[in-house]
Amino acid sequence: MTDLRNRFLVIFPAYREDAVIIQSIKQFFQQTYPPAAFKVVVVADSMSEATNKELHELGADVLIPSYLNRSKAAALKLALKNYSGDGFDAAAILDADNIVDPDFLERVNEALANGAMAIQTHRVAKNYNTDLAYLDGIGEEINNAIFRQGHVNLGLPSALIGSGMVFNMEWFTQAMPKVHSMGEDKELEFLLLQDRIFIEYLPHVLVKDEKVHNRKDFSNQRKRWIASQWETFLFTFNRLGPIIRQGNLPLLDKFLQWSLPPRVILLGLLILWILLLQLIAPLRDTKWFFILIAYVSALFLAVPKKYYTTRTLRSVANLPFIFIAILRSFSSVNNANKTFIHTPHGIPDEDNRNRSAKNIQE
Repeated sequence: MTDLRNRFLVIFPAYREDAVIIQSIKQFFQQTYPPAAFKVVVVADSMSEATNKELHELGADVLIPSYLNRSKAAALKLALKNYSGDGFDAAAILDADNIVDPDFLERVNEALANGAMAIQTHRVAKNYNTDLAYLDGIGEEINNAIFRQGHVNLGLPSALIGSGMVFNMEWFTQAMPKVHSMGEDKELEFLLLQDRIFIEYLPHVLVKDEKVHNRKDFSNQRKRWIASQWETFLFTFNRLGPIIRQGNLPLLDKFLQWSLPPRVILLGLLILWILLLQLIAPLRDTKWFFILIAYVSALFLAVPKKYYTTRTLRSVANLPFIFIAILRSFSSVNNANKTFIHTPHGIPDEDNRNRSAKNIQE
């Protein structure tokens, strides 16, 4: 436990998040960290006056944006414009649906005191109300194992994920004006790695994040993610020469990561390719079969043991539908990084019908 108390600006960008933001803010104000050492700011875009009033009564500052080209980056810039000169040491970025433990700031403060300038905490699923949400939670844990904990174990920076992020305020204030796309986390990653700043990963600091409930929202969300990844990949590709000459290994590793298609797409294409070879050249499919086994084994090893359940086996039956949903996302990805795409939050009542507590806990 350190005696140093960094001052935190905690930013919740929120667009039409009346269904979840109150619970998130109530939970956050249960922090054991000294109340005088942090300020909670909600960028309340298109939310009701009643919600904004309740947020204010809870103790949060509420900013009402007037920008026309909305994005998460625009919301973060608005918060910085109003508070960056108020002596804060770090900025914490959380989504409107995120729930954190009471010691969130205490643990993050310790990492900052030990020299961290950029931190990604451990985001986990908040809900398992549908099989899609359940699989989405597993997918996030695979990413945590490979691109966060795995990378840090190899001495490489963790990947960012869009929320549960904490940055040194001086660096963040200088970096955010350079961010313009809908994939602000990937742009921030590029800027951090360009500046040779290591991104720490805190596996024991949990941030509960709501997972999508239906295929339409899932497809729209992936459309936005794919578009931002593709744009950042092209942006980095155009600067690959200087990156190689400078020997920036973390940024080269990130470039390779951004070149990978979604896991489900890669898995589906491998299976389809093997089936095709069975028809046209059955003697040539052996090596691809072993590649498929190695790939599935790697994914299996990255899944936490708590997901080794019968529900996981049942949920896997949805993978073909997820494969198709992501393929559809590619068809309209061209303008997705220029258009604000909102993922609705709040668990619909119908999602919970006919689902026993036993089924959800499996």
